[in-house]
Amino acid sequence: MADVKSLNAASFPAFLADHSKVKVVRFWATWCRPCTMLEPTYEALADELADIADFGEVDIDKASDVSGALGIRSVPTVLVIKGTTAVASIVGSNAKSSYLEAIRKAV
Repeated sequence: MADVKSLNAASFPAFLADHSKVKVVRFWATWCRPCTMLEPTYEALADELADIADFGEVDIDKASDVSGALGIRSVPTVLVIKGTTAVASIVGSNAKSSYLEAIRKAV
């Protein structure tokens, strides 16, 4: 089973602090149909790429301060973060290959 960490303002900085792996963060909302459609793909990615990336998710309604600070304007948005820099931003529900390519490119 995928180890996707639920993140908020308190846990987000600690999640990013460990630079040993690329970080992948999904911004989503319960009322967003594309967000719920993306969830199985995101969890599959987390299972498949656990050795090279850490996966987290931010519910924008529960942690609007995190999404606001990062300029997230649409959901779903998936950020790929290397170190402290977002190296890819994928907006909308896309094919699994789009996420794989962005994550592998960042490693």
